[in-house]
Amino acid sequence: MATEALGTYGNLFLSMLVALACFTTAVGIVTGTSDFIRSRFNDSSKAYLITAIVGCLLGVLMGQFNVGYIIAVALPALMIIYPITVVLILLNVLPETYASSKVFKVVVWTTILFSIPDFLSTIGLSEAMEELQAFIPLSIYSMGWVLPAILAFVVGNTFMHWGGMKKV
Repeated sequence: MATEALGTYGNLFLSMLVALACFTTAVGIVTGTSDFIRSRFNDSSKAYLITAIVGCLLGVLMGQFNVGYIIAVALPALMIIYPITVVLILLNVLPETYASSKVFKVVVWTTILFSIPDFLSTIGLSEAMEELQAFIPLSIYSMGWVLPAILAFVVGNTFMHWGGMKKV
């Protein structure tokens, strides 16, 4: 499409943009993981270096597979990680009045619980999950966690503000 719309230079430009986007993402993942590991090992620069090298080597090794295979392998983990990540980002944006630590816990645990059927479906148990997923709204779109997370947020805040739960 880029070649037809913008010619050869457009295709080259698009390829460069994709390569830069992938590179910056890879650098962010490696440095973020390395920083996390370093913080767990008393700010050890050796732990950072080892994690960064292992991360880069794993990236190069995994990059040898085709995209379809990488997605198939990563999909089960993503079905658990992405909903939790989305919920954590949204809760961190809200004022603390609405996103206390108890509300965080309720919403995150609800999200984890309702992400499990999507996860199990991606590892080959889709037939076993059909009945459960038919019961959960939006589950046919792998978004079965959305409405329960919103409900947990509303109920958690209702109890926090009017039910007498103490903030932690």
